[in-house]
Amino acid sequence: MRIHLNIFLFLFIFICAAAPAKAQKYMDVRQYNNTYEINVHRPGDKQESKCQAVRLNKEWFITAAHCLVPVCDSECTIKAKLANTDEYEMEMTTTHNGLSKAAYLHGKSKEDQVSYDIALIRFNPASTSYIFKDKKNMRLIAKDDLFKKLNASQKSEFNQAIEGVNFPVILALKTQTPKLLNRALAVASVWDYDKEILSSEDYVFFSPKHNFLYTSNFGIRQGISGSGVITSSGELVAIVSAVAHTQRTLTDGSGAKIKDIDFSMFSTFDSSVLSFLKSHVPGLKIKQAGFNYFAVVPDEYRALTRNMEEMEL
Repeated sequence: MRIHLNIFLFLFIFICAAAPAKAQKYMDVRQYNNTYEINVHRPGDKQESKCQAVRLNKEWFITAAHCLVPVCDSECTIKAKLANTDEYEMEMTTTHNGLSKAAYLHGKSKEDQVSYDIALIRFNPASTSYIFKDKKNMRLIAKDDLFKKLNASQKSEFNQAIEGVNFPVILALKTQTPKLLNRALAVASVWDYDKEILSSEDYVFFSPKHNFLYTSNFGIRQGISGSGVITSSGELVAIVSAVAHTQRTLTDGSGAKIKDIDFSMFSTFDSSVLSFLKSHVPGLKIKQAGFNYFAVVPDEYRALTRNMEEMEL
């Protein structure tokens, strides 16, 4: 991740270390086959910026805006790593510039890089190239030649990667007051096609003022910005944005102690973000969170939510 916030919260209460156990339903790695590693670089620049993106349909992907800024301010190449076997891999690339637009940022993304850290990538068929690699012989290979070498299962995987599969439903959190999200969260971490599922084991808070979710860090790190945050009931509820380095002052029977804690921070989908997405992505599936998605914030956590709501980012 490329954004690291220094947020200092001083709470004069004792906070329990663990939250009640929550059922983890969305932990099968196959349920995250719409999450891909992306690489972004300027023309002539060999150094790539690594992030992730979630596929919303065949052409459109959602990611964190800071993955594209400032690399794509003028011209950039965006690559998505789609499919892989021991011997072969498939990527698709597109170029963003003044003549061919591929990167679309939410209007507030540059000024508010947590609340609106949202961007879209379009892999328009007219300007997208598919690249097939023979890893063993270190050469490019034609698609028809590659498919002759793949078994039936591999052909199915590569075809699904071209067309897209398992497109997510977006969950919009609509509430005027800070709430606990009554769902567990999970995030796919992809590194060179190796996919791992990270899951939360702590309370998840929603800040309506700042339009983000936050929880104790459960493995979010540099390189997985833009990955989708999935609820335990299967919806895309946010995009991985940042880690906040915080301090809490905790008091117990032995006195006050300052403890360093990392929070994961995720950009969610308010009406402004939904309008932005719907204006570009056809057929988007959206669900409004009902009352059963939220729980009242316990008394011992109200100071934390109050600090987060009053924070100026």
